[in-house]
Amino acid sequence: MQVRLIALDLDGTTLCSDHLTLPEPNRIAIARAASQGVQVVIATGRIRGRIPQQLREIPGLRYAVTSNGAAVCDLMTGETLYSNPVPQDLALRVLREIAPFGLYTELYCCGCSYVDRQGDAILSRIPVSEGRRAMIRSSREQVESLSALAAQPDACVEKINLPFIPPHQIEEVWALLGSIGGLAVTSSVAGNAEVNAASANKGDGLSHLCGRLGIRPEEVMAVGDNGNDLEMLRFAGLAVAPKNALPEIRELADHVTASNDDCGVAQAIDRFVPYTK
Repeated sequence: MQVRLIALDLDGTTLCSDHLTLPEPNRIAIARAASQGVQVVIATGRIRGRIPQQLREIPGLRYAVTSNGAAVCDLMTGETLYSNPVPQDLALRVLREIAPFGLYTELYCCGCSYVDRQGDAILSRIPVSEGRRAMIRSSREQVESLSALAAQPDACVEKINLPFIPPHQIEEVWALLGSIGGLAVTSSVAGNAEVNAASANKGDGLSHLCGRLGIRPEEVMAVGDNGNDLEMLRFAGLAVAPKNALPEIRELADHVTASNDDCGVAQAIDRFVPYTK
């Protein structure tokens, strides 16, 4: 099988466990594959604006599947190629029903991440480092009300993100979200819940992009570690999981590479995308 497209999850896969660092071997391997004409695609739960600049600067890295497949974008032109948002009535219902839990809540909308004033106050009480707290605040737009934003006629809610659910609330929050029909609820890191439209997932977004590019599933290598990578790994002809992936993800994978902190992405690319002169 010739790999013509590589789909890479970010957190827990391409980036180190600090969610910030792109290991140099990964950068080199990605750049090398792209220089050989392989489409390297970011496939992430993040919004477009939070794709690390180090990746954006790699020549040939043009496309991204973002917000767990709710959007596919051209990073070169900024054009949205595909969109699968949460229906407005469901987005408003989720926001209304999770309000009593007092959770830090983010609304991913049109490539940006929004929080409200209450969310900023909640963030002040979450046990994270001051550096991470500052990074979170600087990368989110603050609005008066998430519900008011979601209710706007032109709102395109890609995802509702609940990144810091306290352990004693996780089971109840997931049960509540699961009781609301028409949604897909996944997780990319421990203690979070990510809410998308029922048909939105990385596999769906990647399928639309491959159709646009004329690439068959069997020509795709996908690398991912968590529950929100499941459909993407099933779609790809070659499914790769880092050593740190969930057990069910490793079991599904055709190949298990080194962990994210040990540059597993670089090792997988070097193994399955031969060097050419």
